[in-house]
Amino acid sequence: AFTTLTTLLLLICSNGLINAERVVCSYSSSAVKRPGEYSFQLSDIPLSLCTHVVYDHFDIDYYTYEFLAKDLEFDVWDNGLQKFADLKRNKTDLKLLISIRSPILLRVAGEAIARKTFIANVLSYVEWMKVDGVELFWSGSDEEVLYSLIEELRSSFVAAGHPSTEVNILAQIDQPVVDHARLCRLADYVHLLVTGERRPIYRGNSLTPTVNTTLDVGEHKNVSFERALDHYIEASCPAEKIVLTTLLIAQTYTLGNVENRDPPKELSTFCTLTKGMAFCVYMDMCQKFNESGWTFGWDDAEGLAPHARQGNVWVSYENEASVGRKGEIARSKQLAGVYVLSLELDDYRGKCGSGLFPLIKAISRSFRGTANDEAATHSN
Repeated sequence: AFTTLTTLLLLICSNGLINAERVVCSYSSSAVKRPGEYSFQLSDIPLSLCTHVVYDHFDIDYYTYEFLAKDLEFDVWDNGLQKFADLKRNKTDLKLLISIRSPILLRVAGEAIARKTFIANVLSYVEWMKVDGVELFWSGSDEEVLYSLIEELRSSFVAAGHPSTEVNILAQIDQPVVDHARLCRLADYVHLLVTGERRPIYRGNSLTPTVNTTLDVGEHKNVSFERALDHYIEASCPAEKIVLTTLLIAQTYTLGNVENRDPPKELSTFCTLTKGMAFCVYMDMCQKFNESGWTFGWDDAEGLAPHARQGNVWVSYENEASVGRKGEIARSKQLAGVYVLSLELDDYRGKCGSGLFPLIKAISRSFRGTANDEAATHSN
């Protein structure tokens, strides 16, 4: 099954551009090995767009609880982590964060010795790489364990002379939470991922597959993601603590037989850059959309979830309009920012005809409220 894991903009007032905007871009070294011109290098990171860059990601060794870099060859042997830290030389006000995503994170946090080892590891990397914060991916339960980990991490940063180092939480927006107020009080920012599985299925007697884009949050069932955001805010999580997070992948499926109501199958051979994985990057998809036979539609009425179909191939993806709409919602609710995962999933070679990084630019412009200003400027 498809599982998911986008950036911080600090919004102080509801109108106009603000003093301390934060646009955080997630970077993964996994795309370095893409062939030819598609190899994504650290030098490709658009520092003019990003005020924060998140390194995606560290894992945790199951036995030793030591940190594991995502790509040993690039990150360690080729000195990639140091090169990442050196990005600040090109932009002195750039902020860097490291993301820690591991299925055993809370198990480690729940054991005293393992937790001590883990926190010492985090602190050592924070100091060595001189990063400005950490992001912890939270899934599952063990809410109390998570809160204890946040508190102890922060205490270790303060004791080591790094009181401003952030501790942020990344979670699915429908992640069950008991105490929203406490979560948002302890964490510097809560990165709420609004991208979930968008699998097409045949419902009832319909000959056309549809995708369910609603969510269950708390006592609210089948609500839109905008209503899910409201739930967080109403549960005493301040809007200025919430960062809207979007995953830019295009989910690819092969539709089943309509007469048999067969379920779809994940399609892992459709795109060149992600062969072997059941998703495509936007740069691959926009070029495929130039082929004949595609029909386009939306899975919702809010303009947040576009899809495309060619024969028995179904693609649930993001485009400039959908991410722009998400940015508008984040702005209207005065959220702390927007966050896109990840740079190498956008069009970083300008193949789609809208310049470099069109999705990141679209969500950033709409959140800042500058899209209309730019349109007016170009029309004069």
